[in-house]
Amino acid sequence: MKAIIPAAGIGTRLRPHTYSIPKILLNVAGKPMISHLIDELITIDNIDTIALIIGHLADKVVDYIVNTYKLTTNIKFEFIEQKEMLGLGHAIYQAKDYLKGEPVVIILGDTIFEVDLKKFVNLEHSAIGYKDVDDPSRFGVIEMTDGFIKRMVEKPSGPEVSESKKAIAGLYYIQHSDKLYNSLDYVIQNNVQTKGEFQLTDALQNMIDNGEKFVPFEIQNWFDCGKPETLLSTNKYLLEKYFKNAKHNVFPHSLIIPPVFIGRNCKISNSIIGPDTTIGNDVTINESIISNTTVGDNSNILSSVLRDSIIGSDVNLTSYHIRLYLGDSTDINL
Repeated sequence: MKAIIPAAGIGTRLRPHTYSIPKILLNVAGKPMISHLIDELITIDNIDTIALIIGHLADKVVDYIVNTYKLTTNIKFEFIEQKEMLGLGHAIYQAKDYLKGEPVVIILGDTIFEVDLKKFVNLEHSAIGYKDVDDPSRFGVIEMTDGFIKRMVEKPSGPEVSESKKAIAGLYYIQHSDKLYNSLDYVIQNNVQTKGEFQLTDALQNMIDNGEKFVPFEIQNWFDCGKPETLLSTNKYLLEKYFKNAKHNVFPHSLIIPPVFIGRNCKISNSIIGPDTTIGNDVTINESIISNTTVGDNSNILSSVLRDSIIGSDVNLTSYHIRLYLGDSTDINL
């Protein structure tokens, strides 16, 4: 079985960070978000190859994957370039010559799941992961009849209204990849676009219309890391899950409030770190208070108060402090 991870996107909602680093390499709870997916996939015995669809800053993705996994796993990695950003369906279409009709699991690169993936890839039928949401207009949704998916609507609004709140969560298991690519061929050759892009949901709907059976698979937790606020909320959740009781080095005159992840070779002094904070490797922090924040590698932070922030790598930050003598009945907003 093969796995495909679409990871070519520019990540406009995470700028300025994604000007210099692919969004899938942004640190979430101690490691790049893509590693949360790959570390799960490599535990599945019947997955032998993972293909990444790459585009924006592709060389950095390749370097990270090769350097991180080449010597630690027998999984084979393939890198397939998407030269134009024409939608998720178009991204998957780039792997047309890579699959030979065998089963495939597709996982979006900027999402993190809590799901029984081994059960998911061993279902009797093709499947789509879903999660109930309050506002389905940002997602594709599925509609079901007698336990099978009968209809999918991409970001339902206007004439394409759906009462379903079962959002497609970026996790797909396709038993017959030859049928998937027949449907992608149909979508692209006939210029079938939704919201101005070639959508994977249109190809999957074409498969259903031609007799392929899809079952819904509910996902316990689903984290979309495509925006700053969702990246931070995912970071917070995973830190609470995996690092609530983690032991840290003793740093001079500093307080560590869990959950916190602190990387290698960090120098922290006279500071308060946490809660819900990820610190990368080789970071120097002095006279600062940092909470609900991620800090990239090799950064230096001095005399700063940071909250709800995303700080990149190789950043030098020194905040300004002022001294005030205020008289009675004074209002100041800084």
